Amino acid sequence: MIPVGVVAAVLSALCYGVTTACSRRSIRLLGFARANVWRLVVALAVIGVLAFTVGRGLGDEAAAFALAGAVGFGLGGFAMFRALPLLGAPLASLVVETTAAVVAGVLAWVWFGDAVSIPAAAFSLIMLAGVVIGLLPYVRSVEPHPRLRLGLLFALLSALAQAFSGVLSRKALLATQRAANARGGGVKVGSSFEFVFSAAFDRLAGGVAVALVLLVVAILLARRAEWARASLTPAALGAERGAIWTTPDTRQGGGLPDRPWFWVGANALFGPILGVTAMIWALQYLQPGVAQAIAALAPLIAIPSARWIEGYRPPPRYAIGALVAVLGLAGLALS
Repeated sequence: MIPVGVVAAVLSALCYGVTTACSRRSIRLLGFARANVWRLVVALAVIGVLAFTVGRGLGDEAAAFALAGAVGFGLGGFAMFRALPLLGAPLASLVVETTAAVVAGVLAWVWFGDAVSIPAAAFSLIMLAGVVIGLLPYVRSVEPHPRLRLGLLFALLSALAQAFSGVLSRKALLATQRAANARGGGVKVGSSFEFVFSAAFDRLAGGVAVALVLLVVAILLARRAEWARASLTPAALGAERGAIWTTPDTRQGGGLPDRPWFWVGANALFGPILGVTAMIWALQYLQPGVAQAIAALAPLIAIPSARWIEGYRPPPRYAIGALVAVLGLAGLALS
């Protein structure tokens, strides 16, 4: 039988894979800072209803989860949304997901002794190798971007924020488990979605607060720099696609409507609502590095979804990388 934590992490990866292409489209229509804020606001409303009806409201360890969301959603989401228009969906996801997996695994081990078993570490590395094999040909085929280094910097920042957020969430979940056991209820955190919805709401609340602050700062900086846009080259102007306060791009793609709220809703649904909630579920059972390694399959999943939504074509070695990643996942599930 496949472990529950692996199932939850795979669901998270599937959602993240669709989210990347949805994020790019919403960025084109709203700008990266606004797209990030609105997806979190929509998700907060939906998860809030679940948290205060099915869940336990703010829940235990609310401050820790809020901090995890502030770093992961607020800072990490902002950085990822800035990296996407500069790097493209596959490269941005590759850098963020693989780096976050390694950092999360090491950080959880060093911080509170949450170590990864040797078999789990080996199969996780096989999955990450599959991701690299599958996407490296595509990454090499992309022409150098005028702001490639800036995009990589934001992608690395997003990876570090995502890793810290996952590790802190795992630590808070373990503390919640201990508190539940101390109360004598015998309730396991992983046995009920009450804890999952409450933790997801707390994380989103922290993320929305930081995202709103960053939006205001980004708008002010963009307005101050507006005078310099006239001196940008055409290539540099292209690099500014998805800027903070951009004119909506009404181009059609993939037969899907190019309306801001459609893509904001899709981004919120597959990202903070389903994807992150599934990740919290997974973190109840899995070490953060292992959970992030499974989530790192998202870039491979993003290629077919991006082809449908935005017209990307899988690189020739995509199938080889996908096969290697699946073998690593199967080994992890059976180990």
